[in-house]
Amino acid sequence: MKIQIKTKEESRNAINRLGLNTVPEIFIEKHETDKMRQFMDTYKEELYVLRDADRSSSHYEYISSYEECVEKAKHFKGRVILAVSINTYKEKLLLGAIEIKGDVVRLCATENKALDHRTMYGGAEYNFETDIFDKNLSKIPELDFLYGYIVEHQLFDITVEFTIYDKCVGTKNERIIINEIRNY
Repeated sequence: MKIQIKTKEESRNAINRLGLNTVPEIFIEKHETDKMRQFMDTYKEELYVLRDADRSSSHYEYISSYEECVEKAKHFKGRVILAVSINTYKEKLLLGAIEIKGDVVRLCATENKALDHRTMYGGAEYNFETDIFDKNLSKIPELDFLYGYIVEHQLFDITVEFTIYDKCVGTKNERIIINEIRNY
């Protein structure tokens, strides 16, 4: 199955359509404070993230309360994404991005709990391109689990941004969160 993703919203729609596990989130206009409150009342967590809905690699804010969300949202230009932060869930085992295209594997991943999907590229222990037969892949913790998930959901020829935990989390209560899928 060939998936074409051009925006964060298309990524989210594809994740939902494919039945992948993810964090709860909503796309809203920055002035829709009633939807912010409803979301935060529904998903009571310690930490949320607020980010631009229309641009990748844009500004984001970690927030912990409704009042903080309303205040921080004022500084965004248009639509925002309000999501439960992956950092709310403790004990990340592996975080990264992977693409499997034919026999080629491109991987950037880390076990470092201080890194996230934006900061891992400068400090990830695993950052390389190889083939699926490379025996060194078996030395990466949780890679077999990740590969099984990719095969089960046919996530080939697309970049899969993931976080793997030691317990079940997210909308489908699984050990893996799919943060984004993309080919842009």
